[in-house]
Order: sequence, then C-alpha cells, then structure tokens
Amino acid sequence: MIENIRLQAVARFVEIKFEKDAELLEIVELASAVSHTPYTLVTFLDDDTQHLKVRKGIKESKMPRETSFCTHTIQQNELMLIPDALEDERFANNPFVIDPGIRFYAGVPLTTADGHNIGTLCVLDVVEHTLTNHQQLVLKILAKQVINIIELRLGLEMLEKNQKELAEQKEFNKDAFIRLKSFFESSTNFLLLLGKDGEVIDFNKAAFNFIKAFYKTDLKRDDEFVKYVPHEFASTFTKRYKQALQGKKSMVEGSTDCGELGLIWWEATFDAALDENNDIIGVSYVICNVTERTIKEQKIIAQNQSLLKIAHVQAHEFRAPLTSIMGLMSLIKQDNYNAPKEYLELLEQAVYTLDGRIRKIVSDVDGNVVGKDVAEVQH
Repeated sequence: MIENIRLQAVARFVEIKFEKDAELLEIVELASAVSHTPYTLVTFLDDDTQHLKVRKGIKESKMPRETSFCTHTIQQNELMLIPDALEDERFANNPFVIDPGIRFYAGVPLTTADGHNIGTLCVLDVVEHTLTNHQQLVLKILAKQVINIIELRLGLEMLEKNQKELAEQKEFNKDAFIRLKSFFESSTNFLLLLGKDGEVIDFNKAAFNFIKAFYKTDLKRDDEFVKYVPHEFASTFTKRYKQALQGKKSMVEGSTDCGELGLIWWEATFDAALDENNDIIGVSYVICNVTERTIKEQKIIAQNQSLLKIAHVQAHEFRAPLTSIMGLMSLIKQDNYNAPKEYLELLEQAVYTLDGRIRKIVSDVDGNVVGKDVAEVQH
C-alpha cells in the first residue's frame, strides 16, 4: 500500500522534461565536482524502471530498477555510501559492477514534501574512494535543492495546465452562454425562471412583451410572479410550482381571456431548474401559445361532426329512391326483362331522384371539407 502511494508520487514527476533544466544541470556539475566523480545522476524510480532524468557522464536514460544501486537508497532517509562495491555483498555481482566496473557510489534520497522517496541524487566512479563529512553534507544540501526545484517545476506545470484548462472552460462556457442566451431570447414561448420563493430570476423578451401588453407594466427581476397569474389559475399554478420544486415535472392546458389580446389558448410547463451540482434552485416556467393550433383543431372537430350529421340525414333520404329502384327491377325481372314503358319511366324517375340526393351530399361535403376553414388548416 505504501509503495503504491510512492509510485503515484513518482508518476507526477516522470513525464516532466527535466533533462535540459539549467538549474538541475548546474547541480549535477557541482555534485560531480564536490565528490570528484565522473558520473552524477538525478533519478526517479517507478515500479520496474530507474529513469535517469538529469545526467553527467552517462548516455542511457533508463535502467532496470532491479540492478539499480538507488533502489536501496530510497528505502532509507539518509545518504547511502558504498566506497567499494566489490566489498558489498549486495552489489558484488551487479552487472554494472562487472561492466563498466562501478566501484564507488554515494546517493541521497529525493524526499517530497509529503514524505515520499521518489528517487535520488547520486554520484558514481569506477575507482573506490569515500567522501568526507563536508562532501556528504554538500551532497545532502544539493539533493534538497533538487527536490525544491522539481517540486517547483511540477507546481508551475500544473498551474499552467490548470490555467489552460480554465481558459478553455471559460471559452466553452462563454460560447454555451451565448448560444443559450440566443435561444432563450429568440424563442416565441413565454420563458421564465423562478426562484424558490416565487421570485422572478430571469425572463425572455416574449415574457416581457406579454406582461407589458397585458398588465401595462414592466416585468422585473425579483418580482413576485404570482401577481401576474390569473385568479382562476392561481391555485393550480401554486400547486404545480411546489411540485416542480420537489423535482416533479408537469404540464397544464387552458385558456385565458386576455382582453384586447383576445382569448388565448396555452400549455404551461413546470420543471425543476438545477445548478451545476444538480441541486434544485428554482422552477423553469414555460408557456406556449397554442391558440392557432387549438382553433384549427376545433374547426376540424366541428367539420367532422357536421359531416357525420350530413351522412346520417342523407343516408335516410337514400332509402326511398333505392327502394323504388329495387322494386321496379324485381318487376322487370319477373317479366323476363320485357318491361313496359311505365316501369322504365318510374325507374328513370327514381334514378334521377337518387342522383339529386347524391349531388346534394357532394355539395354539402364540399362546403364543409373543401371550404375556407379547412383550406386555412391545410395551408
């Protein structure tokens, strides 16, 4: 568990480009000079790799952690000194001791502010020797400076990243606000945002213009909106408003006599308004004017009822001429289709009567279905 936390700390630093950092390069040179060694490294150790982030005298940028001297250094909090690796059973058979023949090693763990050893500042040589107390102290001071620099770089990089993300988010929010505001203002529906106490938080032009035309006053933010609700609708409005505050969406249909504006048919929707945390902050109240649609629907219903009435009446009027035709055809059939003139005259008269009834129905239907009102609906 502790190692997992340490690896998470290492992961924050591994991807940052420290290789050409001028201050770290200076520290590496100074550490090499102080210890009189040809090789100096700033390393990070993750699960299986030793990352050689800043180097002097070594070209490789990565090595296996299992053969690393530094994997032992990060297991303690003090400088680890190995005067002669051949004399240390932990490293006598290490491939780097065999070739290129590393003998001397001194490393100081790089400990973050939250106490995790993420790597080392280390010096190496192919000949055995040791460090004086003064040299060891300087190496520890330089290691402390390394951790200060890399944590500062990490902080600056995170700040730059956060600022970039913040700028991108602000741009996105600005664009979203413009699009939302454009939709909000361009809608012909009555759009209103009400607070938890029934106060007006925001509204669009359609809402403002309607209140202005009907109530002869300006709709303002913080207005108590219930004063603009018709008396006969007040109790329903209050009930549905409270339901919306509980998260229950609802829709109501009705009509209102708006005086000079005439009778208006409407659909009102109540829905919870949420903030970025999905907490209810008020109620979205939307009214759609459905007067034109309702009138057309009512006209179509009336026309259908009229057609049904026509069909009912005319069906009974068809019965008499049809009965006459059927009776005459029966008599003609009995006479082996040798009908006297009188039968044919009666048959002709019944057919003309039936034709007249049919023409009248067609005329009535044309007047109801293909008339001005239905033509307007189809248009």
